[in-house]
Amino acid sequence: MHDLPREELRRTARHMNLPGFGPEQQSALHRARVLVIGAGGLGCPVMQALAATGVGHIAVIDSDCVDITNIHRQILFGAGDVGRKKVEVAGERLRALQPGIELELIDAHFTPDNALALLDGVDVLVDGSDTFATKFLAADAAEITGTPLVWGSVLRYRGDVALWWSGPGAPSGGVGLRDLYPAQPDPDSVPDCATAGVLGVTTGVVGGLMATEVVKLLAGLGEARPGALRVYDALGASLSEYAVRRDPRRELTRELGSYPAAPCAVPGAASLVADKVARGEALGLDVREAHERALADLEGKSIHLPTSTWETRPQEAFEAIGGLPAGTTVVVYCASGVRSGRFVERFGSFAAERGIRLEELPGGVESVG
Repeated sequence: MHDLPREELRRTARHMNLPGFGPEQQSALHRARVLVIGAGGLGCPVMQALAATGVGHIAVIDSDCVDITNIHRQILFGAGDVGRKKVEVAGERLRALQPGIELELIDAHFTPDNALALLDGVDVLVDGSDTFATKFLAADAAEITGTPLVWGSVLRYRGDVALWWSGPGAPSGGVGLRDLYPAQPDPDSVPDCATAGVLGVTTGVVGGLMATEVVKLLAGLGEARPGALRVYDALGASLSEYAVRRDPRRELTRELGSYPAAPCAVPGAASLVADKVARGEALGLDVREAHERALADLEGKSIHLPTSTWETRPQEAFEAIGGLPAGTTVVVYCASGVRSGRFVERFGSFAAERGIRLEELPGGVESVG
């Protein structure tokens, strides 16, 4: 027996031609509740696939707005959606795919304060976030509640997909994210999409793999294997698999902890520093790559010295600084403040010896209001 509405049965009828897939499996998808963290490069293709496949209840949490620089990989959005809330636009697109879908559109951050409550009644948690802090919070919340976690990440031409399932009700020998990464890495230890880039179509492939894992779990198809880590290489069109085992020495997470995020600028501080460049009181030094300058820039006079240049040929930085007159203030800036911080750390003493002051733009160009 099944409880599918007639129109939903018609919409998904082609599934019934699949071996081992019938109305019961489709009904299981229709009844299922999935929570997706992030309506970004991974969350968009995952939600698109799940709604089209017939998952009847989807909650998505994201506090951002659609940005023109992101829609090359966030495939639920178009140029006409720029400035709108991601969750609102995502809801419109998902309802177009499955008119009867039940949606919970949460315009907020996923935090230790709301994580456990949001997982109440959820069958599968999907982590499409892009920060260590959120990924470890999601993994811990999933382990505390025993919720299966379908996890993914993308950077440059690579994508990772895994099923983590540990804690109450998990299969014997269940594996959690902390069996692979016991501790959260430093927030700045790996470049983000803004600095390293990501091939847009890679997120579609990885999102499709993640959605497949969700459907398998919900419909009871194939084999769900906690700890199976799959690594996708877009340039080689290859998929490698690694088996992560449960660490018998690790105690299961019982409560949420601290999840440090990358440091943020003090509100307004970036604008105050940027104003020095705009007023001619300081010279800007842009350490972003050439393509990033088309996205946003500071007003006023700036010179350009890409990080890819000064890291491989530091002499060019020494020459650029040494050629400035004593008493010059230089505001070094990048997208988010990470690369500019490295520049100041490396060349600050050299500049000071010549009477030149290097100052970081806190939070980078993205923080300038």
